[in-house]
Amino acid sequence: MEYKRLSTEQFEALHEEFAKFLATNSIDKKEWDLLKLNEIEKAEVLLDLFSDMVWNDILDKELFIEHLNPNHFFLFECLKDEINLILLKSEDHTIDFTSPSGLQWVQDNFQSESLSLFQSSKTYSNRKQEIFDLIQKGGNITTGTYFKSISSFLSNPS
Repeated sequence: MEYKRLSTEQFEALHEEFAKFLATNSIDKKEWDLLKLNEIEKAEVLLDLFSDMVWNDILDKELFIEHLNPNHFFLFECLKDEINLILLKSEDHTIDFTSPSGLQWVQDNFQSESLSLFQSSKTYSNRKQEIFDLIQKGGNITTGTYFKSISSFLSNPS
């Protein structure tokens, strides 16, 4: 297995895609039910193969990842050849970026001395694995609203 097996909830959400995957492997519902009972290892291999296929499809795309913790806001733009980071850090440790009031505080204090901003870019050494690691460490795939908004502001600060 290259990545991580999808959760039960993720398999349920992708049940139609999984059924098509099984069909391309000439496995119908009846045969799948028998595999799960009688050939557990083969069923597990199919679950892992499907999971890797889904992860590869996700990780092939250009996407945005956000990772919030109480005092840091990591925003990643995952392009084809490079990853861009915007990091917001609060010098005021009473602010919790994971709360609605913390996000409002960022908005209200964006140009304040108590908010540090850092930007960086780098090329990947292993794109898919690096993005997968960000997700495994708590990053969430998003539409990039925060990244785009802050990036736009930084490009046109007037």
